[in-house]
Amino acid sequence: MQLTLNLPNPLAARQALFLSTDGQPFTTSRAVAERFGKKHKNVLRAIENLLADIPDPSFNRLNFEPVEYLDAKGEPRPEYRLTHDGFAFLAMRFTGAEAIAWQIAFLQAFNALEAELHARTARFAHALDQVRPMLRPVVEATEAGYSRGAIASPLGKSPASITYHRRAARRLGLLAA
Repeated sequence: MQLTLNLPNPLAARQALFLSTDGQPFTTSRAVAERFGKKHKNVLRAIENLLADIPDPSFNRLNFEPVEYLDAKGEPRPEYRLTHDGFAFLAMRFTGAEAIAWQIAFLQAFNALEAELHARTARFAHALDQVRPMLRPVVEATEAGYSRGAIASPLGKSPASITYHRRAARRLGLLAA
């Protein structure tokens, strides 16, 4: 027998995703509780049980960030920020047809948002290549260990120009300081 899923509106899952200050998508334990029709305290308990079962503390730190939010009374309450992997790991524990539908909707929303972020990054990289066409070959050659002179000659530039581009690349975070 095949199970027919009544998938939630993809926008509902998308509205439960946010971007961190470093541009990484995440959701919260409250958003998961709301979308899965669970009490937040039960989702918190599920996360804490899950964290106790995971033998890798670095996985926990990277994917389940404990934070606080202000409730309706203005009092701080605990919640977790979940990465794509953190959400997937937690949602695997939820059962039932509705839970499966939300799992699919959330995973599709995460994947779509991550694809948008990658496409945006690629557009920025392309724009930077247009504005500063020497930057990419200088960075790549520097990372390969070439000297200023070895980089400058095939590009038809002076070693001083390579120094200039290396400084620009460092300011942009493309090369280590």
